[in-house]
Amino acid sequence: MENKIKYVQLSSDDKEKCAVFVKMMAAYVKELDEHGHDPMPEGFLQKWIKSIISMQGPSDRHLELCYDGETLIGLLYGKIDHEDHKGFIKPGYGYIMEFYVKPEYRRRGYGRAMYRRLEWLFTNDGAEKMYLTADPVTGRPFWEAMGFLATGERSPENKMEIYEKSVSFEWSGREKLMPLTEETAM
Repeated sequence: MENKIKYVQLSSDDKEKCAVFVKMMAAYVKELDEHGHDPMPEGFLQKWIKSIISMQGPSDRHLELCYDGETLIGLLYGKIDHEDHKGFIKPGYGYIMEFYVKPEYRRRGYGRAMYRRLEWLFTNDGAEKMYLTADPVTGRPFWEAMGFLATGERSPENKMEIYEKSVSFEWSGREKLMPLTEETAM
């Protein structure tokens, strides 16, 4: 599965891909709202999406659109926390900020492959642990299946439980993940 997925790093100057990202985030947030999260006000949603796009650039911040061939299947967004970051942080940890597989592509191995990609990126960034908060309906079962454990902590930002896992990427021989370069991202 990993060798089928094309990962495209989002850049703020690629207006076409940014528009795709905006639509994908709207679908993602709509699903979260349907799962009982406090609905995100439309004005805030647009500001939040623009801020995500504007923060891209550092090599340890990964926002990628994920495709099977030319078909958009999802997105992943993770970063390494640093002392100077705002909000709740765990310095040195990889933080899976947003992760979304379109519903029609779930339970086919795409999510696992996308997660392995992000874990590989965190490994290259030097992280030894990673964390996230998970939607209790679709996220929690997936992340627990990936080996994440609840910590008992809650994020002060979204009030959701924090899950952690050691970064343990090992090559199985099946992965065809290549270093992210301009050639492999396109």
